[in-house]
Amino acid sequence: MATTQKAIMGTAPGEGAAIMGGQRDAAESLIKTLDQSTKGTTGVSLFHILTLGSIGASIALFLAGKQQAGIFVGLWPPTFQTLKSVVDKNVKRS
Repeated sequence: MATTQKAIMGTAPGEGAAIMGGQRDAAESLIKTLDQSTKGTTGVSLFHILTLGSIGASIALFLAGKQQAGIFVGLWPPTFQTLKSVVDKNVKRS
């Protein structure tokens, strides 16, 4: 397995964690900045807005006769809340 991981990722097991250990993830920093900016402007977290918007869009799609699209969009809120949890956890750690 180590050979496969090295071939695919260019690192041996454990090396990736050491490389990323000292660096901050760019995507995580961007998400945290957007969330703080939205929270400062509206007083509500970006992830809460996205959660409520996707629930509303899901209901609207379902009632418009597009049940499969409505169910698909209805699966997004847990993802947004998980992202919120990760951002909040990392803010407390920083």
